[in-house]
Amino acid sequence: MSTVSTLVLVQTNITRYVLPTILALGNLGNLLTIAIYSQKNHRINSCSIYLIAMSCFCLMGANWAIVPSVYALNHFDLVSNSLILCRIRGYIIHTCSMCFRYTLVLVCVDRYALCNMKVSIRALSRSQIAYRAVGIVTVFWSVISIHLLIWENIQNGRCGVYGIYGQIFSFYIAIFTGLIPIILMISFSIMLVKNLHRLRSQVQSIHGTHRLSRRDVSLMKLILVEVIVYIICTIMYPSMTIYTQVTSYMTSNKSAQQKAIESFINFITMSLLLYLNYNTTFYVHVITSKAFRNEVKQLLLKCIRRSPNNLTNQQHGIEPIMTVRGKQHLQNITIM
Repeated sequence: MSTVSTLVLVQTNITRYVLPTILALGNLGNLLTIAIYSQKNHRINSCSIYLIAMSCFCLMGANWAIVPSVYALNHFDLVSNSLILCRIRGYIIHTCSMCFRYTLVLVCVDRYALCNMKVSIRALSRSQIAYRAVGIVTVFWSVISIHLLIWENIQNGRCGVYGIYGQIFSFYIAIFTGLIPIILMISFSIMLVKNLHRLRSQVQSIHGTHRLSRRDVSLMKLILVEVIVYIICTIMYPSMTIYTQVTSYMTSNKSAQQKAIESFINFITMSLLLYLNYNTTFYVHVITSKAFRNEVKQLLLKCIRRSPNNLTNQQHGIEPIMTVRGKQHLQNITIM
């Protein structure tokens, strides 16, 4: 089997089997993340609001990105044959991905503000500020991304950006997807780590005692890991976008093998890694934080207790064995 055939087969199998698996696990993880951070004890935390927003953006963006690609393998490719659907899909994916990126930046800013020694800066880490910031980011990128509804096009049976607009778009992606968010994330993460070290050595702030709760410290660790995962999954995306546009006029000079290799690398860097990034937040948190794992266990146990079978048993006066034993134990203690 030739190199071209092998790469095409591998890419097809990844699209057929790997991407649906990523989407299914990602949807489950994002829904669990929303359920956990939507609880009353979490909603007062500004970081929880940002994480809920990130999960919502990931859910919408990942489903619009992956489902049409998998469907097109064995069915009529709606996106590549409908200009309206092509532009709507591109607009939604781009808007959601940019909102996700810059909400992650806001999380870094929020955690930095929380552990700052100045009260005025710490005041930025509030739920009211978080709601406004998420709203502003959503509106801003919803408006900025309108250009895709106008100039995204279909050429040679593929939906994408082409011509002069494609070249401008590649540099726009490099700056606003790669350069700006990564620099901001790294900068605020470094300042966050410095502030944490400073707080350990100096607990007393200017206006009294400023201590971070275990939950806040845990969230800071989660965000730092999330930034690392984002950088790993995104670092190649801007450069490949520029390379693809710059060399788009040289296709006649490229061999079939070179085209296949470039297409496969594009698929990995501009599709697989990006989709993976949108669907790993929950699992990064599970691996990184013991507290988050306990939250997941408590949520699942709560759902099990509210299951139809348990509700039916309660309605018929049937109590769980552990509950009955617990009551007997309490009665014995009272008699004693």
